[in-house]
Amino acid sequence: MIRAVIAVLRLIRVNNLLMMMATQIMAYYFLADYLITEDLFRLRFLILLLATLLTAASGYIINDYIDIKIDFTNKPDKVVVGTEISRRMSMLLHLIFNVLAIYLGLMLHWKIALTIGACSLLLWFYSVVFKRMFLLGNLLIAALSAYVIIILKFFDKGIPAYLILAYASFAFGITLIREIIKDAEDLRGDTKFNCRTLPIVLGIRKTKQILIYLTVAFAAAIFAHIFIGNSLITFRHEYGGISYIFYMLLFVLAPLLFTIYQIRIADTKSDFSRLSLFCKLIMLSGILSMAILKL
Repeated sequence: MIRAVIAVLRLIRVNNLLMMMATQIMAYYFLADYLITEDLFRLRFLILLLATLLTAASGYIINDYIDIKIDFTNKPDKVVVGTEISRRMSMLLHLIFNVLAIYLGLMLHWKIALTIGACSLLLWFYSVVFKRMFLLGNLLIAALSAYVIIILKFFDKGIPAYLILAYASFAFGITLIREIIKDAEDLRGDTKFNCRTLPIVLGIRKTKQILIYLTVAFAAAIFAHIFIGNSLITFRHEYGGISYIFYMLLFVLAPLLFTIYQIRIADTKSDFSRLSLFCKLIMLSGILSMAILKL
């Protein structure tokens, strides 16, 4: 029984789900100045949180179900579908999670249910079609990452639009960079199964150049947010704005600039694995910056 539970947790990427949950909780609480801690435990928000996590979990399941052969080449020690959990059970869990997510969305508002249904459908198309297409799969996953924050505007219209846009854009940008890095990491398996990812179509060298351009553009956008967009943010105290600037410079912008150097020298699968992990840490650092907004 315990082994089965652990297998399911691995299948739904529990670590990624926990990070997603933390992102949505922090975005809701810190981006809305008027909220108090008790608001995080209200049934309505807990329903939204669960619906979001179920949608993401179903996406991870269908992705593993479709990609069994590729995963046996790229990461054989991490394959769960067909080894620890049967293919039939995986599809049953996928269906149950999707139905529950849409039902929970309907409990909140039909528009939220509609966006959840659309995300579920897009995640299915991503696994079946888009993942193997040139750049489209990367853009889709980046957009769905931003959706975790964007949906909060549907949920609570009082949250400042600029903050939603800024942090959703941040999630989109860093996820896009990381997804391309992961494609470089999985080059061997993707080539074997005729995928048309950026590294396969253009080669590693040109992919690294594109990654550098993307990261430079992303860093420039972060810089503009720090020193221009900062004027659109209302801080409770003067030192809040100063703290926010220093934090973003040291823990978001500086690591991004270091990432550019790391991309230039990356060559092996392990190099790209480390870069992928580093991008995840930058995302975490960027999300944590929200806390300063309520100082």
